[in-house]
Amino acid sequence: MAEEGLMFDRFDNRVTFSGTLTTLTAMRIGAGRATGVTGTDLPVVRDVLGCPYIPGSSFKGALRSQVESIMRTLSARGACDPLSDPCVSADQMKKWQQERRADGISDKQLAGRVYDASCDVCRVFGSNWLASKVSLRDLRVKKGIWFDQYQIRNGVAIDRDTGTAAEKKLYDFEVVPAATEFECEIVVENASDPELGLLALALRPFERGEGTLGGARSRGLGVVKIAWHKRTRVTSADLFDFLAGEGDAKEIGDADVKDWLKGMRDRLNANSNVKEDSDAKGESNA
Repeated sequence: MAEEGLMFDRFDNRVTFSGTLTTLTAMRIGAGRATGVTGTDLPVVRDVLGCPYIPGSSFKGALRSQVESIMRTLSARGACDPLSDPCVSADQMKKWQQERRADGISDKQLAGRVYDASCDVCRVFGSNWLASKVSLRDLRVKKGIWFDQYQIRNGVAIDRDTGTAAEKKLYDFEVVPAATEFECEIVVENASDPELGLLALALRPFERGEGTLGGARSRGLGVVKIAWHKRTRVTSADLFDFLAGEGDAKEIGDADVKDWLKGMRDRLNANSNVKEDSDAKGESNA
């Protein structure tokens, strides 16, 4: 059965992480090749005011990649390959939709089937058939500390046959310098404690200053660190008071995060026991 809080037809809870992402090394999130006559060959992305920013989709993609790597290590069913072997294929979805029309099952029941068949990563970060529970706003550079401190670095194309610098292939590229600070906010809706534990696992490298974002990471670029200033949670029980302005969102402490991680550990152990039981039955029937 799909877990309570699976759907978005009702409000179950909302968790918000607010903090600062600081670049420990120079970082580059490219905007493609420049078309102007002057300037760098490869500029970084800028907002309408000309300031650098980190697209929320870039950070979310890095988080998902981190989660998939973790879950494929910890659990056989922890993460599908959404490109080549998704949890729910287009053919399977088409079959279920045909059954829905024939048997008259509701949209919610169909969504429950999709949820039950989906891996832990797809349940949290979404898939072709599931909405993501995680939202990341674009990370804007902190106002008052940014004064166009872009840096230009040189590069040269390498001849693949000789392994040396290719002639007339010098180029330059733009980076945002180390110690640049960006405002970071992550919002998670209707997630269970184990699912929040999964997100907490993915965030740990960034909290420790080990996470990376952007391109040219093999050159040492893109190492970042996050420091949370505020972590809050609103549940359905608190919703009216919160919306009416009569109550604040509850602060999330380290003990709450430990409970999330414990919930994820228990889920992994349960899935491992189910797999072992299934393997044992298969051997006994052989």
